[in-house]
Amino acid sequence: MGERTSRLRQRLRQAAEQQQGHIERILGEDPTLIRGSFGTRSRVCGNPGCHCARGERHTSKYLTATAGGKVRQVHVPASDEELVAAGVARYRRYRRMRKRLAELGALQLELVDELGQSLLLPYPPEDPLPPASRRGRKVQDGSRRS
Repeated sequence: MGERTSRLRQRLRQAAEQQQGHIERILGEDPTLIRGSFGTRSRVCGNPGCHCARGERHTSKYLTATAGGKVRQVHVPASDEELVAAGVARYRRYRRMRKRLAELGALQLELVDELGQSLLLPYPPEDPLPPASRRGRKVQDGSRRS
């Protein structure tokens, strides 16, 4: 019981430290986030005397995101390209860190449950009570909701 409990406590501390590190990184980021994808589109204008008629296309930068279930594209002027590219990159980092925080939270709960089980003392020793069942309402997939 002692070695397993010690390992569980160690893993729980490590998960908490990782979680704290992700929170610090989120708090340390520039607060401006821009949701969407930033990219370049090229096109032909149709003017027969233009350079695009010879294969050199016109390029422009766009921010693409969904809004209300529809994909929207917004032209980004050259003066805002750096701002938008940096904001989109920060948003992607934020989403990755958020996902990792959720995973770490689930891991911590799992470790706390295991730790609780490892610390349980069976009582009475000759005929111990059975382990506690999960509480909460059943959801459709058969698992329980707390």
